[in-house]
Amino acid sequence: MKLVEYKKDLLSSLPLISLIIAIDLVLILLGTFLPFSILFISLIVSFPSTVLAVFIKKRYYLLYVFIALILAFLLTFGNIFFIIYYFLPSLLLSFIFSLGLINKENILKSKKIKIDKYLLIIILSILNLFIEIILIYLGIYLFNFDFIKIFLSLFKLENNLYSSYFIYLIIYIYAFINILISYFFINFEIKKFDKNLIFYTSKFNKEILVILNIVISILLTISSFFFLSFPYTFLFISFILLVFLIYEEIRNDSSYILLIVSIISLLIPLILIAYLRNIETIYLFLFLNITPLISSLFYLIKRIVIYKFKKIK
Repeated sequence: MKLVEYKKDLLSSLPLISLIIAIDLVLILLGTFLPFSILFISLIVSFPSTVLAVFIKKRYYLLYVFIALILAFLLTFGNIFFIIYYFLPSLLLSFIFSLGLINKENILKSKKIKIDKYLLIIILSILNLFIEIILIYLGIYLFNFDFIKIFLSLFKLENNLYSSYFIYLIIYIYAFINILISYFFINFEIKKFDKNLIFYTSKFNKEILVILNIVISILLTISSFFFLSFPYTFLFISFILLVFLIYEEIRNDSSYILLIVSIISLLIPLILIAYLRNIETIYLFLFLNITPLISSLFYLIKRIVIYKFKKIK
């Protein structure tokens, strides 16, 4: 019996669970006693748990989480900093990562919940953003460690009028990069355990990206009237979705039309930013959202026209 293969019951799952817990504990020890290794560990700590979540039943994963947390707490002598900031979030993110992995030979037969890889990345990056925000405020109250204040002081931005508007954007960029690196690492390494495991790609993935972009644009517009801390985060997500859409269009259809439309449509907000002097600067750059919105609508209209043309034909 292979150690790393799908386990149907608890007894056959225990050896794999034990192995992953042992790996987790080694990583936790390294993070605890070698603080400089934390940046590297934070990028790979999700991988062992993701492997486990793929190859055992989900209810046994909860057992693993319970045992791993208890042993991690005892092993670090109650030092909860690494556990709270890195290990616990990784267990949650790993489980969600595993939902996006599917056996390519059984895609049609599988009853498993299928999450498109791009949707998965966006969901995980937004979730990671909220986790980071919660951990930042926990750091203030539990450890008297104000990351935001230290970060702003480091770059001498504590007295900058606009710094508070971009702090969540900076946190999101970090969260997104973290998830993206983890995605590529898992995508590459998981094939060593099962060459048929892939991140699921929906045949409607481009339509999903378009719908998401329209939703994000609406959220950006609404939030710009109430919470200026969030619109630039939405703007960044909107451009990420556009990049994904352009990449899929080029990769699948060898078409550069959407890329050209996006470049041309970028001129519209740039002209508005240059000539609308009576609008406050912090609002002006939100006009950049016109580009992903126009591009998404262009793709949607193009798909509708093609569909109707084929129907008539």
